[in-house]
Order: sequence, then C-alpha cells, then structure tokens
Amino acid sequence: MVKRGPDPIRGHATRRDFLRRAAGATSCLLMQGLGVVGGAGQTRERRTNMPVPVSGAAASGGSGIVPSAPVTVITQPVSTDANPRARAWGYLTEVLSRAGLFYETLPASQVESLFRRAKSVVILAGDLPLTQPQRAALAQWVKEGGALIGLGGASGLEEVFGVAGGIPVAEGWIKVTAGEHPLTAGLRSSLHVFGGRALKKSSATVLAELQTGNGISKGSAILENRFGTGRTVLLGPDLLFSIVHIQQGLRVLQDGRPAPDDSAPVNEGLLKTEDGLVLDWQRDRSPVPPDGGPLFLEPISDELRELILRSVFHLARQQAILLPVLWYWPRSLKAVAQLSHDSDGNDPQKAAALLEVMNRSRLKSTWCILYPGGYPVEFYRTLVEQDFEVALHYDAMTGGEHTAWSRDNFLFQRRWLMKEAGLEQITTNKNHYLRWEGRLDFLRWCESAGIASDQSRGPSKKGTIGFPLGGSQPYFPLDDEADSPRFLNVLEVNLLTQDLVITCPPEYGQPLLDSAARHHGVAHFLFHPAHILKPGVADALAGLVDYGRRQGLEWWTNRQIWQWEMARRSVEARFHSGNAITLRAAASLPQATLLLLRSHPASCALALNGRPADPKPWDLYGFEFDALTVDIGDEIRVQTI
Repeated sequence: MVKRGPDPIRGHATRRDFLRRAAGATSCLLMQGLGVVGGAGQTRERRTNMPVPVSGAAASGGSGIVPSAPVTVITQPVSTDANPRARAWGYLTEVLSRAGLFYETLPASQVESLFRRAKSVVILAGDLPLTQPQRAALAQWVKEGGALIGLGGASGLEEVFGVAGGIPVAEGWIKVTAGEHPLTAGLRSSLHVFGGRALKKSSATVLAELQTGNGISKGSAILENRFGTGRTVLLGPDLLFSIVHIQQGLRVLQDGRPAPDDSAPVNEGLLKTEDGLVLDWQRDRSPVPPDGGPLFLEPISDELRELILRSVFHLARQQAILLPVLWYWPRSLKAVAQLSHDSDGNDPQKAAALLEVMNRSRLKSTWCILYPGGYPVEFYRTLVEQDFEVALHYDAMTGGEHTAWSRDNFLFQRRWLMKEAGLEQITTNKNHYLRWEGRLDFLRWCESAGIASDQSRGPSKKGTIGFPLGGSQPYFPLDDEADSPRFLNVLEVNLLTQDLVITCPPEYGQPLLDSAARHHGVAHFLFHPAHILKPGVADALAGLVDYGRRQGLEWWTNRQIWQWEMARRSVEARFHSGNAITLRAAASLPQATLLLLRSHPASCALALNGRPADPKPWDLYGFEFDALTVDIGDEIRVQTI
C-alpha cells in the first residue's frame, strides 16, 4: 500500500465544487479590492479581504474612529499617455494578496478619510498625479503620525519623502548601500528593474542607489524619511511594472536573443516561453558548481516583491500597527516543492518505472499527458486512485493535425485527455517543449477552458535554468492588454529546470531548491518518464526529494498548490476596535499559520477565541512575528491582551 502524503486541504473537491464553496469567485479578479467610504457614520468594525477570488462587504452605521485594514492602497486612474507603465500599477493588489496581507483600497479623492480611520500603512499604487488638496491632506496625515510608502516616484510629495526631485529611468539595477537595514539586509539578486525614477535626496536617508548596466549611479533608489511624527519609505524604481515585465515577458513573435557565451541558444527556430525573457545574460545570472554554468539562480521578481513587503513591515513596526499575515503554506512550511512529468513518447514501461520511483519516495506528482496516444486507461486509473494528478501536456510543436498552435487544438487536446483518462476536469497544464506564442493569449485560452493553473513558463536550455521568467511565487497574471486591466484566473507556477543529469548536472538541484525555499515559494522540477531508466536519473530524483524534505519542504502536485492558494485567498478578515481580528474562510483552511508582527511590547499576549494562546516566535526577512497554527473555517477571533 502506498502511503499518502499530507493533503493541503481536506477532501478531493473538483474545481467546480471548490469555486462553488468559495462564494464570490470570479474570473475577473478585482483590481480595486474594497473601496473605502470616508466620513462619519461608519460601522465600528470594518471588513476586508484579499481580492482573489472573493470580494468583500461594505460597512454601514456607527460612528467614531473606523477600524480598518492594516494596509491601505491609494489608487488613481492614470492615462497611459502620461505613463505607459501605469497599467501595471494595479498589480500591487496581487503582491499583497500573495503575501497574505489584508488591505483595503482608497481612491485618491478620499484621502481625507484617513484622519477618521484607524492607523494603517498607506501605499501609493504608482507615481500618482495627485491634486494639490490631495497632496496637502496626505502630507498633514503623515505629519501627524502616518506611515506612507511611495512606489515608482514621489507622487508630488517630495518634501514628505525627503527628496528633491529625480530623473526617469528606463532600466537599471538597485545597488544596496545600507546592508544592515531591515529593508535591504540579505538581498541576493541583481534587483533588475524597469522604469521609475532615480531620486535626489534632501532630508531622507538613502538605503540603495540605482545604477546603469555599466555600474554608473543615476541617483537614489530606496529612501526612508521622518516627516513630523510620521515615517515614509520611497521606492523610486517602478517595482510593480518590473515584476509584471519580468514575469510576463515580451510578446513572443520570433526567436529570442541568445546568450553571447553560447550557453543559451534560444534561437533554434521554435517559439517558447523563454524567447520572451527580459533579464540580462551577464548581470542577472550566476555561476554554479560543479561546472560553473551560468544560472538565473536568484529570483529577482521575488525580491522586488519583498522590498514592498519589507517596507510595510518596517513602517508597521515603527508605528505600532497591528499587522496580521496569513502565511503562504500550512503547517508552518517554509516552502513547497513540485515534481512534474511530461509523457513525451508515452511509453507505458517507462511510465511504470517512474511511478515505482515515486512510490518508493512516498511522493505524489503531476503527470502531463501528451496527445496523441497517451497511456493505457488502467494506468490513468492507477494514478487517480493513488492521488497523483493527471494534467494536460499541450502539443503545439509537432505541427500535425490538432498539434499546431491554436485555441481550437488546445481545446481538442483537453477534451481528448478527459475522455481518455475518464476525467470530468483537467485542472492544470504544461506546454510541450514550453511552446509559446504572443504574450497572454494562451493564458486566456486556459481561463476560457477552465484550466486553473499553468506550468509552462520556464527554461528549455541549460543556460536559462533557474528563474528566467520571474520567481518562485505562484501568481495570477495581469491582463494589461485589456481595455480595463484585470487578473487572469490562471495560477502560474514557474518551472526551474528539466531532468537533472540529462539537462544539467544533478548538483544544480540543491541550490535551485534552496533559492525557492529562501523566498517561500515553489521549487518545481521536471523529470520525463523517457529518461528515468538512464544512468543516474532515478538516483538524482530520489536524492532531490530527500534533500527537499530535510530542508522542511513538502512535495505537492500542481493541483494541490492551486487548491491551497485558492482556499487561502478566500479568507476574509474583520478588524475590530481593541486590537481584535476575526477571520473566516469560504473553504476550510486547516493548519494555517497566522503571523502577527511584533510591533507591540514584547510582553503583549495573544488570545485565540477568548482563550490565552501560545504563539511561537517567527522570523521573516529579519522582522519578528508571533505565529499561531489555526484551522480557519468558521470564524476565529485573535486579540492582543
């Protein structure tokens, strides 16, 4: 009997069942989150939630100071004529949601309501064209003790942020100059950014500068400042556009530019995801033992996300704001790992050999099945009975009937696999040879077909191994090509490498897994059944699995990752006066980890549902938290006492 690994969530609901339970789920994920109505006459409790997939309820009645979410996002429509990168600024809500932060959005026209709300960290979603009254209100609010973060520019609040102007930049790299500061300590990547401003300091303290590709400083990149009794952090580069640009890449219409050292010949006449990469071959890769091969070893987009999160933690701690964080994973896991298998060749004997390796390793994996042929129906039945995942391996490479790049062929292959495997739904997909054309077209196909998660973005060459298309964090892509930018309801889980031993030395596996674990994301590795009987492959696979477990990771299927993330994002939070929080989930979230930032005195105790709690200390990016393990379904209440 095969021992089952721990399920991230109880039960085996279909995608349709899951979405039915997660009330309010939509394919158009809200860019604006919850609007906040300013003025008196509001309830004494304010309800908020993470925006994917559930929208929140409005507040009414009551009076006095309104309890609000600990993070407030200031939004304002910005013409693309004024700033073509502004379409990406709504991505801030995805950054916060993935991080497990609870927030509300506030139109710039309502900034005066900040004076009537409970304390929160306020983030300007981009370099906003604020009016003079709006700037004056924000300046006064900060002066009276507010905490303000600027992204991509000062939004006309130069005095508040302690800067004296700046110059626009198209591309650059953040160079940390304050290596011990909590905002910048321990960063490892090249911090490649696109857009924003290089700033000139006045009263602010500079934590990092912005350099060109040849190392020339253009000005300051990260600054903090005191203004009255308030505090500010200004991140000059356009981190939001940079994250989207790195993750979603360029439109793939032709072969990409190969690496000048011949390590990544991506120009082989076949269009694929890595043809759209925007990172730099020299500055964004690192040599890795044993052969010194250059890898995209450090996840740049993860660290750009973390700069925003660190800014929130830093200001919340300084201003004593109660800040809960719903941790990425259950059971206090620091990260998860995934194995997937592309069935190229559809050889039943090799598939059976790989399944035996999986069972010996006590691991559940994702099997991506290639049209035509597939496996015998009995093998699919075995996979399903043993809780493996059967996914699609869309073929747009072969070029025969039903195997060319088109939406119709994609839908045909999905229907074929559902019939062949006797499945009601296919949840996830990975493209054969990581084929890709255009930019977002394929993700729209997935969304319309009910494919909930894609795994196609990653390397096909040794020289592109690692994080060429973003980081380890699963994410919802932003359709910034739509008339009204929206999130696509397809969770992207990046691939790190294919076939240790075959594609690259087996020694590459551990540093890649370590990088994903440091950033608390997903370490996703591909092993083809076609290679499992070749010398050293099975041993490399088993060794990688054991290493991941020793590092405290669990191995999940792609479907499990999607299920957990959707359930986690269904959690709603209600913030009450008296430093109390009520949490409720649309779908059961067992063994979740709730973190509370230690911004209060160390002697401050916590109560869970009215009873004293026993939190464990937790460190995240150098910030101290209290960690509670909780089952979120029915309402739970956490309070400082």
